[in-house]
Amino acid sequence: MALTRLCSIDEAPAPGKGAHFDAGPEPGIALFNVDGEYYAIEDNCPHMHAPLHDAICARGVVTCMWHGWQFELKTGVSLMSDRITVKTYPVTVENGEVCIDL
Repeated sequence: MALTRLCSIDEAPAPGKGAHFDAGPEPGIALFNVDGEYYAIEDNCPHMHAPLHDAICARGVVTCMWHGWQFELKTGVSLMSDRITVKTYPVTVENGEVCIDL
C-alpha cells in the first residue's frame, strides 16, 4: 500500500467539515472529519460535477450543495440509488499525518 500525504492533523478539517486536496486524479480529494474519524472521497458529484468538499456533512453522509445528492462517506454509495457512487479512498493517520491510499 503506497500512502499519499494529504495534510497534518492540524491542517485537517474540523469535525463536520470537509476540505479539498490536490492529490490523486482530477478533480482531487475531499477529506471529511466525522467526530475525529477521517473519510476521503473524490471531490466531484457525478450529477453536475459540483465539488463535494463544500457539502453538508451529517451522520456520515454528505449532501451536495448544488442539487442535494447524498453519498455515504464510508462506501461512496448514493442514498438515491446504489448504482450511483463516488470513489472512496482508505485513510490512515500516522505520526500526526493524514494519508490516503490511492
